[in-house]
Amino acid sequence: MAQMATAGAEVKGDSLSSLVEGVSRLSDAYRKRVIDVLDSHGIPEPQPGEWYSLEGAINALDELVDVIGPRTVKTIGKEIPETVEWPPAIDNVEAALTALDDVYQMHHRGDVGYYEFEKTGETSGRMVCETPYPASMDQGIVEGIVKKFNNSGAFVQVEEDEAAAERTFEVSW
Repeated sequence: MAQMATAGAEVKGDSLSSLVEGVSRLSDAYRKRVIDVLDSHGIPEPQPGEWYSLEGAINALDELVDVIGPRTVKTIGKEIPETVEWPPAIDNVEAALTALDDVYQMHHRGDVGYYEFEKTGETSGRMVCETPYPASMDQGIVEGIVKKFNNSGAFVQVEEDEAAAERTFEVSW
């Protein structure tokens, strides 16, 4: 699936700081690599409250997918929900997945796409990720959200529906 255009769109430094903080939870080596790659795409160590080119951030993430692999980028994505500030009313999986787009829009401006969650069962749903981010990053973020807000301790599964027209993940917990 081709990524959407990001010309003129921006991402808030808080979001990129969450990426750096998330990768820092994995290792200092990955943290240094992420900072170096962001810097090489015109984003020096991101600062909260500042705005940066989303195109530069996406190019950096695409490079990371090529260099460290999609599995590692997915793992980084899973750490991001632990480093993002969530509204206090969010206390379960369904509420968090439903709120993902609001949180995303607060940290981006311009034509940045969206996240859309639809509940399909008691502990399952479908997440459409129409964003410019690599699929592995989106999958990791969705999985990380479910793990963070899954109060039952149930097994979490997030699988891409490759037959869907949009990037779609079937989610169960």
